[in-house]
This record gives sequence, structure tokens and C-alpha cells, in this order.
Amino acid sequence: MNDYFYQGAMMECFTEAKRVLATSEDLDERALAEKYVALFTEYEYEKYPKITHYLERQEIERADESYEVLDEVQEIRSHKEEAAFTARVTALEQRAKTGNSEERATSFAVQGELFILAHHYREAVHCFEQAIAANPNKGLYWGLTGQAMHRFGFMPFDALGFLEQAIKLDATNARWHWNQALVLMQLAKDLQEPAFLANAAITLEHALTLCREEQLSLRAAIQTTYDEMENYVFS
Repeated sequence: MNDYFYQGAMMECFTEAKRVLATSEDLDERALAEKYVALFTEYEYEKYPKITHYLERQEIERADESYEVLDEVQEIRSHKEEAAFTARVTALEQRAKTGNSEERATSFAVQGELFILAHHYREAVHCFEQAIAANPNKGLYWGLTGQAMHRFGFMPFDALGFLEQAIKLDATNARWHWNQALVLMQLAKDLQEPAFLANAAITLEHALTLCREEQLSLRAAIQTTYDEMENYVFS
């Protein structure tokens, strides 16, 4: 359980803790499991949408750190006249109501990105969560949620839960591992726990190996995080 916890695999830790309570008679082990179950119950991990399969085509991050499925964000923002902009947003919102599951999910993800650009961060996270609800099998939506949670002041255990699901679905996306490491670094600083920092270093090293040759900017950002990790945590 502790290994999962310090690695940031909180859902795995939760699952193992429940297994311990169901099968173990060791009092110390059960006491630890009860603490973990209480923690993750507080963060409502059991209410997460369920991944139904792992056959979904995952989105590939481009060299400029963009995603094709989110290109509509820039298309909408390109409208300088208010009437045209409003019409595009109205059509986007309508698609979230009447489209198929992937159309709804994409609409919510685009809305989330627009809310971030407008500095409405809680609304953005809500939209990303709605995208997950519409299609829980795409890592991008889980990852965007966890990334936004970390960037905009949500609790680390919330962010880690979503990032873990993103990694389960899209294990070769360096961005989600990088974000997981960033949250582990935050926990290392907040709780002064070296185990989080050690696992953050391992995660960052792995993220660097996952960067494709053309992902120069993402690789540079991850490398900078790695190089400055100890200064951040112990500053």
C-alpha cells in the first residue's frame, strides 16, 4: 500500500487497502488500510466514472504540445466579431447536449480549454469531468482534468487520481507522467516526505524516455523540472 501511495498510484493503493480489509487479519496492516480507505473515500475515488475498455484510440500530442481534438479552441477564438463567436459557442454547447458520446466529450473538453483561457478554472475542471463522463476511455480527458487541478490549486490527491487513470489509458504519453511527478513534488514539499520526491525523480526520468524525437519543447520542460526538482522542494 505504501509503495503505491508514494508512487502516486492512489487508485491502486485504494484497491489494495480494500483488499487488505477484506482478507487480512494483521492488526497493523488493517489499521494502515483503514487510514487509506478513509482518505480516498473522502476524495470520492469510488465515484469516478469507470473505464470500460482499453481499446480506444488515444490522442497523440503534437510537437507543439497541441492536440488535434482541441483545434476547435483556436478556431472559435479566431472569430473577432461577437455575433460569430457567440454562434460558435452556442453550437459547441448544443453538441454537448445532442451529440454522440465522443462529440459530447470533445465539446466539453473544448469548453474546458476556453474556460481556462478566460481564467474560469473551476468551470474548466467541471467541463473536463463532463468529458470523462461522456467518454471515460480516453486518457486525454482524464489527463486534462488532473493537469488543470494541479495547475489551479485543487488538492493533490484529486489531481493524482485523475492522472493515474490517464496513465492507465495512455501510458506512453509523457505529459501525464510529468504532471504526476509535479504533484508528487508538491506533496514532498507540503508534507516534507522524501519518498514522494524519490518517486517523482523516477517518474520524470521515465517521462523523458517517452518523449518522441520531435517533442522538443515538452522534453525541455520535463528536463527543467528534473534539474530544478530539489531546489523547488527544499526552497
